[in-house]
Amino acid sequence: MRTVSIWALIMMLLFGSCSAAGASSGSSGDGLPIDVKAPQNVAVQWLEGNDSPTTMRLSFSLDPELSNALIAIDQAREFGLLESMLAKYGATDVYLNIQVDWALDDVNDPVSGWHYNKYWDDPTGNGLGLDEDYHYRYSDWDIVEWGLNNASETVQEYWIMRGVPDGDRWNGIPENGTPGVKDQLRPDQYEYYDDNVHIDFTEHTAYFRVRFVATAVMESEDGIKYLHKFTEWSDVCGYGKDVAKVEPVTEADLATAPVITNLRLTDEEFNGQPVVAYTLTVPEELAEKASQAAAYGGSIRIQTEARVKGDAEWTSLGLDWVTSGEIKGDLVYLLKEGETIVDGSKVEIRCRYFCDQSGIDETIYSPWSDVLTFETTEIKDDPKPTPTAVPDEPDENKKDDKKEEKKDKCSLCGFCPQPLGLCIFIWILIAVVILAVVIVIIVLKKKKEKQS
Repeated sequence: MRTVSIWALIMMLLFGSCSAAGASSGSSGDGLPIDVKAPQNVAVQWLEGNDSPTTMRLSFSLDPELSNALIAIDQAREFGLLESMLAKYGATDVYLNIQVDWALDDVNDPVSGWHYNKYWDDPTGNGLGLDEDYHYRYSDWDIVEWGLNNASETVQEYWIMRGVPDGDRWNGIPENGTPGVKDQLRPDQYEYYDDNVHIDFTEHTAYFRVRFVATAVMESEDGIKYLHKFTEWSDVCGYGKDVAKVEPVTEADLATAPVITNLRLTDEEFNGQPVVAYTLTVPEELAEKASQAAAYGGSIRIQTEARVKGDAEWTSLGLDWVTSGEIKGDLVYLLKEGETIVDGSKVEIRCRYFCDQSGIDETIYSPWSDVLTFETTEIKDDPKPTPTAVPDEPDENKKDDKKEEKKDKCSLCGFCPQPLGLCIFIWILIAVVILAVVIVIIVLKKKKEKQS
């Protein structure tokens, strides 16, 4: 799975603090630390009544830079650094949602056309889709505020346009201005029976478009406010009479082997054994096919294999979602019982794409990538000894040494002595922030004296 180093985040924070001190004495309060682009490769497929009579599976892909930024934000939040990282933006938190608009047959029809309205933009400050009286101004099929499934996955998938019972979700709440799905369809476009709406997609066509909403949480003495930034709408996709049906991914679509670079041994361990990493570059054409496979109820993933150079057989290191960025593999799987792979042994790595899809038995594979080679540290099969009836007396010196080693090892960076119980990089961060504050105070003081 792709990761962003915590040290990269700290450097981002240090750079941001210094820049803020040199450029301004306050927060801009009007920006976000991510550049959000519209969803890409939007595709949709009808589930043929396997959920509700109208349910569609919608998929789209994230821009790789956006996905990296979201992963960095999640990790900063996990390590308690996010609020400091966002301070110069005047925010305490940031997150990303999606909005999905739909139409049936004619996107410009006043009833069944696009259903987006001004309340989707939160003009009242009461929340996305809410009016001045906190009433919902969207129907059950209008997606106004849904979160991402997982920022580390290039392709996102959602089930939409699902069945609605004969209640407020179907009929709406007219006195509140809340539309029901029934209000957004013309009578000749559907039938309603068995507590479900039915649409004949051989006679009608459903259209969809998606956009992102990036939201910053702004806290002040006046309370909490939410700043939203909206992307453009995605390209329109659809299913039905007037739209070409999404076709499954074929072998020809995976004719190109993966391109991997930057093969390296990480400083991480899994089960006490080394971990290897490489960078995968996903071309736009493959991201499009991955979204297409998701709409078809499947996925395109990356399979990584390794072997000690000279061995005949390859060993699988696992499967990962296709995503531009870092892919990791645990070398413990190379180990055979009773065997030791000595320090400096050359290990070969290769990978390929594979695709499985709902209703299609055949799994599709790409060609293997070029084989890359690296040197591993020792990989040793060292099972824990079976306890005997009378256990050996513990070696207290060894026990103390291990305690001391564990105590001295920093949980954040893994190597500093943790002066006064904190990582040395945190001390550096604190020092830089204090320095930035002092500089700002001096600049403001000189400016005040000059004005006097």
